[in-house]
Amino acid sequence: MTDKEFSSKAEKYIYSRDHFRKVAQHEFLKFNKDANLLVASINELVASLTLSISGKSFREIENGLYLADLMASFCRSHFIASDLLLGGELVEGAVIVRKQIELLARLNEITNGFDVDRLIRRTPNIKHLKSGLNRLYSDYSEISHSASPKAMELLGRKEYEQGTFTPLYPEFQENSYVSMQHLVMCALEYYVWAVNFFKDNFEAYDNAVDLLLFEKAFEQHEKIYTD
Repeated sequence: MTDKEFSSKAEKYIYSRDHFRKVAQHEFLKFNKDANLLVASINELVASLTLSISGKSFREIENGLYLADLMASFCRSHFIASDLLLGGELVEGAVIVRKQIELLARLNEITNGFDVDRLIRRTPNIKHLKSGLNRLYSDYSEISHSASPKAMELLGRKEYEQGTFTPLYPEFQENSYVSMQHLVMCALEYYVWAVNFFKDNFEAYDNAVDLLLFEKAFEQHEKIYTD
């Protein structure tokens, strides 16, 4: 790949990983002409929802500080997961997608009036999700727990005459599109929760911009994932 000299094995690995991640991202975005717009639109939606209430006080809202932390965490994790999935790191991305699914369930639990004291230190109940994400949860738990050889196949496979090998560095595979769809589903469900929460708690909130972003993201999703 390069004649560059490295001062350590770790430096060599990180340099090589960065190269292969860039290749995987390029392959992801060229695999479907609408992929770039989907990623851009869903990222813009999450950023807009977060920044639209940036600086607002949550102190007068019941469990407001907890909710504010969860919302900031959702935004941070979304962009990390998007970067991992684009770079072909599906197992690592899956751990964060699972975390997003649980976070969405917790948001719904809190705003549905559950006693927060009874929720603390308990895994969020995914039955409170509003979309089909709950059907994905067991698969994502299996991946996150490294619970089966099948789950680890998301690392990729290389076929040679000598046998089958697991690549050390990330690479593009079509499963990246499945994982990205699930991240998009998380963002779309988050939009539905967030808009209702904002309308209930922030009088000045105007949904017009976020609605347009949601419609654009949904439209791009349908171009890729619906015949």
